Amino acid sequence: MVRFIEVSHRVVAGMKTYPGLPEPTVDVIIDYQSSRERYGGKAEFLIASLHLCGNTGTYVDSPHHRYPAGADLADLPLDRLAHLPAVVVDATRAGRAIGPDVFRGITLTGQAVLVRTDFSRHWGTEAYFSDHPFLSGDSAEMLVTARPSFVGIDSLNIDDTADPSRPAHTKLLGAGIPVCEHMTNLAAVPREGGRLHVVAELREPGMGADATAIAWRQGHCIRRIEKRRGLDTMEVTGWIGKVIREDKPVKVNIDVSGMGIGIY
Repeated sequence: MVRFIEVSHRVVAGMKTYPGLPEPTVDVIIDYQSSRERYGGKAEFLIASLHLCGNTGTYVDSPHHRYPAGADLADLPLDRLAHLPAVVVDATRAGRAIGPDVFRGITLTGQAVLVRTDFSRHWGTEAYFSDHPFLSGDSAEMLVTARPSFVGIDSLNIDDTADPSRPAHTKLLGAGIPVCEHMTNLAAVPREGGRLHVVAELREPGMGADATAIAWRQGHCIRRIEKRRGLDTMEVTGWIGKVIREDKPVKVNIDVSGMGIGIY
């Protein structure tokens, strides 16, 4: 029987993932009571808008997070994110700077290497933002040589936040290896034999080439969708203005929360 283990933190309004970054907010657009009239008393729905920074909760850093020309999440092949053979590396007694010794004797090539520190027990407290475990530069170098498919850690950052050179991010993402931070519950994951599935519905804002999508809707049907990448703010504004002038829509809704722009 297959057993599924959640290794991500739940995203809730007001949660703090990293000092100085915006905290997520949730706005209710349509509640059950107001929607009842719209559906003639035959149904009711809740529709909410989630606004969050890309680095919220448990997330994946793509190479573009570190390198302008690197691949963003949307460009990563699925074999780097789904059904990955996983190995859990116990670094609970390795100290803050996790050296390469914890990886010796472990098959790393092609694996999702999940570094367990149990620091996630501090999640939701001020203790989470200081003295966190991280990978040393030598460990990052060893991992690059070993060529894992994916590297994750249950800590605030895979790097020492006091080191502005960020060697782990620099080396791993430079080698095209996705990095996951703020994982949790790794103690429940078997040391080997498991499979990691990264369910990433949304591209992290700012972690890849910005994409703008416009959907034309008539009634309950989407007539067409267009998507463009790499537009700056003025180009997006000009494109939306052109659509409004030419198509003269009855209503335009724009979501600029960082998760895309939807006109429906």
